[in-house]
Amino acid sequence: MSVNGFHYMLAQNQDPALVKAEIAAAARDGAKFVTVSVFGRKSVDVLVTPSVTITFETETTHFDSEEDEDRSTLSASPDFDHYHPEY
Repeated sequence: MSVNGFHYMLAQNQDPALVKAEIAAAARDGAKFVTVSVFGRKSVDVLVTPSVTITFETETTHFDSEEDEDRSTLSASPDFDHYHPEY
């Protein structure tokens, strides 16, 4: 999901159809906050108005049961298991 150019990956348990319906209703009402569950066990409150641009992109991915693990910890950690400095 993209909100005015800022990208968010919906949480695995977040129903995209429900989010779209809530966003459409909020835009029709003039302005309203819509809370969306996103990847990393976080939520984003989006102030939806008729002038806010929100787009959805669908991508098929494969996650295990730990899907909501924060991505920043997945690739930023060095592997020291096999590090043996010579003294």
